[in-house]
Amino acid sequence: MQPYQSSPLPQHPQRRRLSLRPPSSQIPSNNSTHPEDDDNSRVDDVLSDEDADALREIILAIDMKENGSLGCAYYIAIDETLFLLEDIAMSGMDLVETLLLHVNPTTVLISARAPEKLADYLARGAQGVDGNRDGQHSAYILRNLNSADFRYEAGKGKLLALNLQTPGPQSVLFTSVIDDIVDEADNNAGHESSRQGRLMRLGTSINLDSRLTIGCAGAVMGDLQRRRTVNYLPNDPDALIAFRIRSVEMFALFDSMFINADTLVSLQILQSEYHPNSHLRGPSNSGAKESLSVYGLFQHLARTPQGKLKLRQIFLRPSTNIDLIYARQKTISFLLRPGNSEALVQLSNELKKVKNMKSVVALLEKGVDIPGRKISIASNVWASLQRFAAYGIRIGESLQTLSGSENIEIIRKVISVIQPLALRQVGELISQTIDFDQSMERGRIAVRQGVDAALDELKRSYDGMEHLLTNVIAKLRSELPEWARKYIQNCIFFPQLGFLTVVSLNPETGKGDYNGEGVGDVWERMFVAEGCVYYKNRQMKEMDEHFGDAYCMIIDREIEIIHELAVKVLAQREAIIVASDVLGELDSLFALAIGCGQYNWVAPKMTTQNIINIEGGRHPLQELVVPSFIANDCFLAGGLGEENDEGGDESPREFEQNSIEHPSTLVLTGPNHSGKSIYLKQTALIVYLAHIGCFVPAERARIGITDRILTRIATRESVAKSESAFSIDLRQVAFAVNFATRRSLVLIDEFGKGTNSLDGAGLVTAVLDHFTSLGPERPKVLAATHFHEIFEGRYLVETPELAFGHMEIRVDFDAPTMEDQVTHLFQLAPGRSVSSFGSRCAAMNGIDEAVVQRAELIMLMIVNNEDLEVVCTRLSDAETQKLEEAEAVARAFLEQDIKAPPSGRKGGKDIDGWYKGILERVLVGDESTSGSNLGVN
Repeated sequence: MQPYQSSPLPQHPQRRRLSLRPPSSQIPSNNSTHPEDDDNSRVDDVLSDEDADALREIILAIDMKENGSLGCAYYIAIDETLFLLEDIAMSGMDLVETLLLHVNPTTVLISARAPEKLADYLARGAQGVDGNRDGQHSAYILRNLNSADFRYEAGKGKLLALNLQTPGPQSVLFTSVIDDIVDEADNNAGHESSRQGRLMRLGTSINLDSRLTIGCAGAVMGDLQRRRTVNYLPNDPDALIAFRIRSVEMFALFDSMFINADTLVSLQILQSEYHPNSHLRGPSNSGAKESLSVYGLFQHLARTPQGKLKLRQIFLRPSTNIDLIYARQKTISFLLRPGNSEALVQLSNELKKVKNMKSVVALLEKGVDIPGRKISIASNVWASLQRFAAYGIRIGESLQTLSGSENIEIIRKVISVIQPLALRQVGELISQTIDFDQSMERGRIAVRQGVDAALDELKRSYDGMEHLLTNVIAKLRSELPEWARKYIQNCIFFPQLGFLTVVSLNPETGKGDYNGEGVGDVWERMFVAEGCVYYKNRQMKEMDEHFGDAYCMIIDREIEIIHELAVKVLAQREAIIVASDVLGELDSLFALAIGCGQYNWVAPKMTTQNIINIEGGRHPLQELVVPSFIANDCFLAGGLGEENDEGGDESPREFEQNSIEHPSTLVLTGPNHSGKSIYLKQTALIVYLAHIGCFVPAERARIGITDRILTRIATRESVAKSESAFSIDLRQVAFAVNFATRRSLVLIDEFGKGTNSLDGAGLVTAVLDHFTSLGPERPKVLAATHFHEIFEGRYLVETPELAFGHMEIRVDFDAPTMEDQVTHLFQLAPGRSVSSFGSRCAAMNGIDEAVVQRAELIMLMIVNNEDLEVVCTRLSDAETQKLEEAEAVARAFLEQDIKAPPSGRKGGKDIDGWYKGILERVLVGDESTSGSNLGVN
């Protein structure tokens, strides 16, 4: 039982003579209004900063060897779940960045012997160094642990010691056999046999061959143990539930469509920016909000915190399970039926009232929501639970009334998971116990009348003190001297201080105007506040003995009753949490459905064939910010693989014919600003949206299952990275080359632009040739380039596997303005473009006309294969004439045989004039002058 804290002094005691409630300074000013639609509300208003941070804690441990092998484990505090990654060989920093993006940790643990490249990379993203890098994930706390904490045997031992309440996914048949072995081992005396049995059981849900990951799991569990030791006393019952692990699950990066951080940034799938409110930046908040992104189109449509979290997980892990994709599409189509639109809006508004019950249950287990603490009544634990129970039952019943809902998987799941009896019991327990009107008035949890007879009696005595205090102050004044009566302000009751007499303060003496003179009683001065002196006298002491500290007794009893209520509610813990999770999943699909309806998207047809067939495709973001958007088609077909294992809606023969008719690689050319990059991105985004089960911005689309989208589009430079822009581009292309499969989609935009043009042209040609030469294992590739020399030299030629395309333009060089000479039509056409029209783009962007004309002249010479060195030395007619005149003068000068001046010239000036005359005659070409006159033969 938590002791009641003493109340602060009242601000206006003369106005609170008959008030028996705690002082107003303890009542929150916003206790009657709380925004129920606050998406980030997780009942943090009743949590201390430490408790709130503990619930948000996500601890990630990463270990990497010098050969690139990677292991990872992370713990989510609110889910009480430990996740283990399958060890990955030949990994790099791209996968580490992807892990950080998927996990979004608050703390990262690495070994003191971790490779320097890993330590440096993680240090740049830690708090205080690089912060919210690329706007993708928040900064984290980086901790270096001893290498012994990452040992495999230590991690395996800690996993064996876990008492898991909810094991991870297991093989039912194999588990039953293992259980028999374990039971038999437990009956044996040997401890080793029992340990072997537990090890075999653990192996049904965890890959014990992932040695690096098992070591990381040990590091995470060791960190959890240290946190419990630091924050809790040895016998503290809260230590038993703090940072506990209820389940252990394996996860893999490649069991869904792989999307790394470069792809997410390049395609603007997720893109956050700092929140304009600086108060929302700090250790407990990410400090960021979603910017213009594909996820941002739907994020605001999710109504619940768990729905937003589930929606983000859907966007981060697009599925390659065609059945799951079709189930989501079917749900969206069902919700968008004209007859269900009104029900969809109503259900979405009801979900708005539902909060994340994992936080609420965590509060109940910690016992933080008690009557002795100030709270916001509109969003406290009990109000949230009551609303959840009511709206959870109502949503389940509303879903059942929808025609055809029995055929929708998520609706069947909601109806089967939500237990109306359990939720109704929770709601009734709360309604029968908590008096919300009185709680709102008091600013504290109040128990309803009739729940406990002893408590009701205490409250009646406490409430009856108002009349008692009126009689007490009247009696007290009658016993005082007549001159002193005017100084007695009132009688007041304070919890833990008892009854006090209030007397006006004499400002000159600093004492009360009356302190008990003439009555034979000792008036003990207690304190002074706001012009009044508070005294304890005989009558006040008698009332203290008779009534005691009634308020604290009421609080103590209410704490006991609320604790009993919490125990009863926690008995339905699992029913509450699973209902909360399934409503979050429903909310995420509602957000997808509402968004698809608003943006007029259509359902794509999914197939196991390795193709992308899009008709009338659009960019989901670009079309929102331009007056009109020109749609384009796309048809790519990847390799068939070594064996024809294709299925779907076409026969293998038909699919093979499509593969021959349509290329696997499409290379785009065309002017700047013509829409090449938008075309690449919109194709990838349509494929991506199809794999999360969403509708797509196109007229029609048939999308084959794609395992990875790999990009070389955006060069993410940073002063914290010791890499040039070109080296970053090379690393992105190398990642695509190494990890692309025949079911992958690769986007390459302007690769090679960061180096010498010959080197860049050679590299992009070699990369494209590499992908097309993979035969049955070739991926689907979309590329854009301005290196026209690779086509002029026929280094890349059209084949059945490789096609050229360009974005059409209309050229009118007779237009009066430079801006009107090139008109972009943004329409894809077969074949390649003859020019990038870079000079026209330069003119449109403010480059001087003379510079543009000179650039066009040089480009024309290059196109004509002229030697620029020879061309640049060619002289004009005027320059030729000047050169000939200069040559004639030079020859005339060289023909002269200049002698010394005659002996009659003795002065210096005469000698200078002699030679000057010779030069003047040479320059003017006076051939009539005789040699004797020139002083030459």
